[in-house]
Amino acid sequence: MPITREQVLATAALCRIELDEERVAQMTVQLDAVVGYLDIVQQVNTEGLEPLYFPLEHGAPPRRDVVQKHLTADEILTNAPKRQQNFFVVPPVI
Repeated sequence: MPITREQVLATAALCRIELDEERVAQMTVQLDAVVGYLDIVQQVNTEGLEPLYFPLEHGAPPRRDVVQKHLTADEILTNAPKRQQNFFVVPPVI
């Protein structure tokens, strides 16, 4: 089932983004291609295959738990453009 212009507009509304007509047309084509690719992937016969939980046969070896020297707050904040006591000062995020 192809992606429609209305579905792109509904998705854009959910994402709180505005798209002009040119971008709506472009996104419709691109999203339709993605869904078409997923249809191809779903046709692959996976019967009898176990799920792959990790790409390597034995997984990653655990990291050794070694005590290391930790930096002090002053060392960490040495290159901070702005700081207040032992904290980075950053622009507010709304």
